[in-house]
Amino acid sequence: MSKRMKAGIAAGILAVICIGVFVYISQTVKGATKDNKIVRGVIFEGKSLGGMTKEEAKKEIEDYIQKEQAKDITFYVDGKKAVTKLSKTGVTWDVEETVKDAYDVGRSGSIINRYSQVKKDRTVVKTERRYDQKTFDKELDSAAKKILSEPKNASLKRKNGKFVIIKEKTGYALDKKSTFKAYKKQVEAESFKVPLKVTRKKAEYTSEDMAKVKDKLGTKTTYYGSSAPGRKGNVANGAKMINGTVVYPGETFSVYKAVSPFTSENGYYLAGSYENGQTVQTYGGGICQVSTTLYNAVIRAELKIKERHPHSMTVSYVPRSADAAIAGTYKDLKFENQYDFPVYIEGIADGSNITFSVYGQKTNPDRHVEFVSETTSVRNSSGEKVIKDPTLEEGKRIVEQVGHTGYTAKLWKIVKEKGKKTQKILFNTSSYMATPNTVRVGTKKKDKDKDKKKKDADKKKKDSKSTEKSTEKSTAKKKTPAKKSTEKKSTQATQTSKEN
Repeated sequence: MSKRMKAGIAAGILAVICIGVFVYISQTVKGATKDNKIVRGVIFEGKSLGGMTKEEAKKEIEDYIQKEQAKDITFYVDGKKAVTKLSKTGVTWDVEETVKDAYDVGRSGSIINRYSQVKKDRTVVKTERRYDQKTFDKELDSAAKKILSEPKNASLKRKNGKFVIIKEKTGYALDKKSTFKAYKKQVEAESFKVPLKVTRKKAEYTSEDMAKVKDKLGTKTTYYGSSAPGRKGNVANGAKMINGTVVYPGETFSVYKAVSPFTSENGYYLAGSYENGQTVQTYGGGICQVSTTLYNAVIRAELKIKERHPHSMTVSYVPRSADAAIAGTYKDLKFENQYDFPVYIEGIADGSNITFSVYGQKTNPDRHVEFVSETTSVRNSSGEKVIKDPTLEEGKRIVEQVGHTGYTAKLWKIVKEKGKKTQKILFNTSSYMATPNTVRVGTKKKDKDKDKKKKDADKKKKDSKSTEKSTEKSTAKKKTPAKKSTEKKSTQATQTSKEN
């Protein structure tokens, strides 16, 4: 047999074998997929989908997703954590695509590929997850608020006459993009603990800075014990709102911002205050004594005054030009801490006196400041302000408010070094208005007709009484003894009857 013939026979045998193999492979694949069900060995999240229809597999996958959505996912950093539900983070599952992938095992690709798939003992199908970063970022913000914050400076509180330092807190800047990548990686790995990607920020002022605050730089006390109850309550409330304030270097403190709004809900009562040259009842009346007392403590601590206004009229609790008024948003007391250390403000109101003290670090123990008031002019009140009152009778006058004397004044700052005066500085000037007495004058006219009618009625009543007396006398004269006897017997009979 020639070589050529042998080669032909070999080729024929090989072709038969190939055809046989192909037929076998085709029949095997056809047998595995003929019933329109998922082939055996297909596994989804640890559970077999083999032998299921598409609808059955879809329900199985949906049940799994429902359980996944209900799972907790934890964000954490530095031992702090925030927990939310996976369903809120924007992840979704493509159920239809997952069912298709499971069903296509043994049905897609080349015949060899399909045969390989149906002969495998285990073919794993994964869910297709999709991620919405906008939804994720929104939930991340909510979770991060619980555990992340801006750096917080160290602070102070005063307890039993001693300072207690409140330690500073580290702050965090959140990197959302990097956290989103970490989140996807963890979810794909079926792990639901996500580290927050952050940049740590240190507080500007630490416990070491707070430890410098130990010296009393300035203090002032004013008396309010004779005030009405409402005014006393307002002074105490204002002192409480400012007490414990720490003003850091470079910061400006606003008294109005600290003590407003002036409402009953914010702890204030109705009390007297100045308005357009008059004393009126307003919520917060007396708060100017709070700002004035603080002003005097602050200037003795030599903090920088940014805004200060005198009252429209003088006050009794400090010398002229040493006051500081609060009125709406157009009159405020503001001061700046220009030092390189924090200052602490203590405010105490005990029902009789209000005291503010400013604490910090005394840099020059030999330096001392004093403030002296100088009245530069006096303007006596003149005339009167008349208010016509239709409820008062014409000609009646009531003094509603006594007028005020007007003044101009200066406040001098005296600087001493080791007890010796080294400087005298004009610190501020003030002007106080003069106001006249306020008099309420009656304008109600007398009703002459009404007076005449009253007189006529009185006369008629008098005449009527005179007629009645005359009639009684006449009747008494006409009575006979017999009749009197009859009346007497009748009366006795009646009395006897009542006793029975």
